[in-house]
Amino acid sequence: MDRQTLVEKLKNTDETERIYTVEDVLSEKDESLYPVLISHMYSEQSRLVRELIVEAFKVLDVSPYFGEIASYFESSDAYIRNCAIEIFGSKGEDAVPYLTSIMDHPNREVRKLILDSLVATSSKYSIPALRAGLNDKAPNVMMTAVEYLGKIYDEDSLEDIMTIFEQTAEPMIRISCLETLTIMGKPQTVDRVLSVVGGKNMESLYKPTVLRLVGEKGSTRHLDFLLSFLNNKNTMYFREIANAVLKIVSRNDIHKLDEEHTKFMLNNLRNLDGYPEERLTFLQIVSHLDIPDKASLYEELASDANENISLTALEHLAVTNRDRAIRLTEKKLKMADGEFRRMLQGLLEIL
Repeated sequence: MDRQTLVEKLKNTDETERIYTVEDVLSEKDESLYPVLISHMYSEQSRLVRELIVEAFKVLDVSPYFGEIASYFESSDAYIRNCAIEIFGSKGEDAVPYLTSIMDHPNREVRKLILDSLVATSSKYSIPALRAGLNDKAPNVMMTAVEYLGKIYDEDSLEDIMTIFEQTAEPMIRISCLETLTIMGKPQTVDRVLSVVGGKNMESLYKPTVLRLVGEKGSTRHLDFLLSFLNNKNTMYFREIANAVLKIVSRNDIHKLDEEHTKFMLNNLRNLDGYPEERLTFLQIVSHLDIPDKASLYEELASDANENISLTALEHLAVTNRDRAIRLTEKKLKMADGEFRRMLQGLLEIL
């Protein structure tokens, strides 16, 4: 098949005929025809034909035409832009040299898509290019680099990302950095972040992410910071605070908190209406603590209207008083139905 014949066949109004045409190019592997298919993507209306062309480029050697495929990055059609990422990604290490060679593209959106493509290759050789993206002047490119370096857990870029966080005043860049620091930071990272955001006086914008960071990477010395937020003024952040406290308590095998916050958690565990997930987290925290008459607390909560609270309380009760937990579970089974009944039956089988 020559180029002109291919062009004419791709103009056929019958979608099936166009599919057969693409399949013919795939079977013939005639490189001279590849540019025709690359150009045809812009005018093709059938999603099925487009997908077939992309699949063809993923198995054919189109490296001589990387430049033409890269022009997809500049398309106004999001589908075509994503096709470029998919094609380059399928080429693995073979695509990395070309992609890194065009990273100075004047269009920041294209530079962002190049980073997306580099990550799609799953090549370790793309990492230096991702690190270089941290120095990009465009916030969207920098944030993309920060995000991807976190996802691949590139600890060598940790200090650079920390420096960006310390030096930038752009809230969205800071939040991107915080998300990545939450993945691969250290207790020292938490200290530096708290210093930058002003500790307890941080802006509300940063609170959810900073609290998650402290929970994931903080140490025992950060527990007081978290507990300082555990009051009735911060109910909108109870989930983040409670989860963070639980993670530090669990990770560091902590069995005692100050009396004030222990009582606060116990009170809200019993009475915090409308916050079922937070109550459950408070229960999990309390289960780690050495508090008097914990078995009575579990018995009380076994009758809670919230099924997750009730079931979790029964599980904890079984650790200290298995027979009592069995009796209470059997009693609740008589009145339960649906999924809760199945969960109680499962618990009883374990007990």
